[in-house]
Amino acid sequence: MVPLPRFKLPLNGPPCGFGWEECGIPAPSPSRFKIGVHGRDTILGRPRCVICGLSGEMVKHCFILKGKSSYYWNRLKDSNWISSQIRNTCMEEPHTGLLLCSNHHVLFDKYYFFIRYFPEVHKFVFVNYSSQPDQQQFHGKAIALDIKDHLTPYPSLFVLHEMRVRGYHPQQPLDPDVPDNISCQDWISDGVIKR
Repeated sequence: MVPLPRFKLPLNGPPCGFGWEECGIPAPSPSRFKIGVHGRDTILGRPRCVICGLSGEMVKHCFILKGKSSYYWNRLKDSNWISSQIRNTCMEEPHTGLLLCSNHHVLFDKYYFFIRYFPEVHKFVFVNYSSQPDQQQFHGKAIALDIKDHLTPYPSLFVLHEMRVRGYHPQQPLDPDVPDNISCQDWISDGVIKR
């Protein structure tokens, strides 16, 4: 295990390696949010939680940052956190969300964990920042998001979500340990997805 590196503040734009252009994510496509996210996060013909692999009625669309005004999104565009071609709000873009089961959706929205993109290995990794015992099995493992997918979420939005999670848990270590060698979530490694 190694300490998870911190971002140097203030963040006037996305950290190096986290910008949508640096990750090779194309400009927004005409796909609408639900159609795009649903298609991207369908694995072996079934929509799945990108963290635990659960499928079925319990899987819901989740916004990385939600309920913000067009003013907020325009500020993110102006500082290059997101593409300037993105529509007015997060409600319209597949790059701003993911599929999560009901449990992970609630924990994500209540800032119990964050997802960190590791540019050097091109993986999105679950970080159990609140140290929830039932979430420890997912900690430090890659989730089912592929940076090469043309509708992948912007890594920079996960940075902003991470800042909120850290703010909700000031008692937690600044640099939580993550594995040196990042493996995939067990359900992915066990053959649901071959990477």
